[in-house]
Amino acid sequence: MHSYASDSNDRRIAPWVIFILATLLAYAYSAFVSWRNIEVAWWLETPSIMSVYALVYWVYNRYGWKWRLGAFRFSEIPDLSGTWFGELNSNHGEGTKVFTMVHIHQTWTNLCVEFESKTSRSFSVMAAVNVTPGPTEGLTFQYTNAPRHGATETMNAHVGLNHLRLSPDGKSVEGEYFSGRGRQTAGSMKLVRIGSERMTFEQAEAKFKTTAP
Repeated sequence: MHSYASDSNDRRIAPWVIFILATLLAYAYSAFVSWRNIEVAWWLETPSIMSVYALVYWVYNRYGWKWRLGAFRFSEIPDLSGTWFGELNSNHGEGTKVFTMVHIHQTWTNLCVEFESKTSRSFSVMAAVNVTPGPTEGLTFQYTNAPRHGATETMNAHVGLNHLRLSPDGKSVEGEYFSGRGRQTAGSMKLVRIGSERMTFEQAEAKFKTTAP
C-alpha cells in the first residue's frame, strides 16, 4: 500500500487527540501502580507517552477511524475498502463495454487500489481521498496498467488517472478515467460494493450477477 492525501479535518486533529489520550493513559497507569503499591519488575518499564502514543495510533490507523458512535464518526474519510464490481464504458475503437473488478485495501493513512478485468490489471501508485464537496470530492488515483497474457496486440502498458465518487448510501461508486501515452482512451464506470473480502474476478462476477437488480 502507499500513502494517500486527504483534506479531512481529522488528518490535522487526530494526532493531537491521540497524543492527549496517550498522555492520560500513561499517567493513569503510573498513578494506579503507585496507588496500589505494585512492585513492577525491573525489566518491565513504565510505558512512556510515546510508546502509548504508538500503540493508540496503530489501533486508530487500522481500526478506529472506521468506528461510529451513533451518528458520530471517528473520521471524515469514507471507508472504501472491499471488493467492487461493475461495468466500464470505454471510447476504445467504436466503444467498448466490459465488466471490471476493483479491490481496495485501506487504512487511515494508506491505500492500494487493484483494478482488474479479463484483459488487464492495474495498481494505484498515488491517491487522494477528499471529503470537501466540489469537483475534487471522492477518490482520485493514478495507476499503472499491464495487459494480461493473451490480450489483443492493441493493449499496451500505460499509466492513467481515475476519479470515483461514493454514493450517499456508500454502496456504489461512479466516475471517469483516462489513460496516458500508450493507450490514450477515456471512459466511465459504475461499481457496486459486493463484499469486504478479497475475491477472484470469477467469484466477483458471479456474486455481482446474483445480486444485481
